[in-house]
Amino acid sequence: MSPGSIDSASMTNIVPLPIYPSKPTGDDLAILKAAKELVVTETLIKPVRAVPGSPGRVIALREKPGWLCDYAYIPNPNPDSMKAALEWALGLTEDARGITVIRTLREIFGPGVRELTIDER
Repeated sequence: MSPGSIDSASMTNIVPLPIYPSKPTGDDLAILKAAKELVVTETLIKPVRAVPGSPGRVIALREKPGWLCDYAYIPNPNPDSMKAALEWALGLTEDARGITVIRTLREIFGPGVRELTIDER
């Protein structure tokens, strides 16, 4: 391999991880790092501040986002709750505690709300 070239086999997947209300620091960052060590994945995460339109699922620490999005709400963060939220946010597991857009819309408009399939769009 020549200098400066990229070995695709050694490339690691890095994904932004939207955190609400802000990028974690201090104790929250330490909890996130501890939780990440427990998650079985090759994916690296880059915590970023969640904003409307953030890609992927959001992890909400102590407060819920004020816009419609998929999010894991953690009122009292600890390594176990952060691990569960992280696995859900990365799509590694499903968790009934996760708040999704469709769930929110059903709560507002009733159980008849459904997502359109690709063929229906």
